[in-house]
Amino acid sequence: MKQIVFITGASSGIGYALARELAPKGYALALAARRTDLLEALCEEICQAGGEAIALTCDVGDQAQVKQAVAETIARFGRIDLAILSAGIGAPTNAAEFKAEKFERLLQTNLMGVAFCLEELLPVMRRQGGGTIAAISSLAGDRGFPGSAGYCATKAALSTLFDGLRVELKTHGVRLVTIEPGYVKTPMTESFGKMPFMIEADEAARLILRRLEQGDRVIRFPLAASAFMKLMRILPVSLFDKIAAKRRPVKTQTINN
Repeated sequence: MKQIVFITGASSGIGYALARELAPKGYALALAARRTDLLEALCEEICQAGGEAIALTCDVGDQAQVKQAVAETIARFGRIDLAILSAGIGAPTNAAEFKAEKFERLLQTNLMGVAFCLEELLPVMRRQGGGTIAAISSLAGDRGFPGSAGYCATKAALSTLFDGLRVELKTHGVRLVTIEPGYVKTPMTESFGKMPFMIEADEAARLILRRLEQGDRVIRFPLAASAFMKLMRILPVSLFDKIAAKRRPVKTQTINN
């Protein structure tokens, strides 16, 4: 039986790369994102190559749109075997001129967008007897850094949410997977310039899919970046603050996908 994959944030970045990796392998794809034109172009490319994909215009920060996207997927395919929640945005956090409204926007997409998807996907997967839900978090969630504190906070919350839900949902046949990449070359990171351990989106997609097949519950990469961030997480506050004070804040470009 053909496996059905639901991907948010599929119009660019890791979500886009995942769709292109999965399509030739015989999966049927339900691709969701805000940018309809890019989604439709991707679906057309997949279908012309003999694959199967539908485009779902969806802002994951809008619960009604998430509900509609999942409903359309079920109406078309009858089930969802794998959901990859890749939609996310990045934006700088200016500590001296902190604006709750800007932070709320990050929260709405990066955290509540996942929560809205969970609310719709979990009943579907429990009814059908199981499934896998993977969400793109980030190594940035290990510790907050100057200039990107808001983004780091949303990813820390996402990883913690999945940690807390994972064991309980396993008893209901639903597998949760937390994906925590380092720097991946995407439209959201193109303004960063040369960053340490940065990898291409298609390379990241292949690694994610390989480790999903292996049954991993937490996928962190690349190895060197993961090790560095684990070290940052355990540093005493005094030492971390000294290092953070010398770090050049990343000027994050805001991207909606």
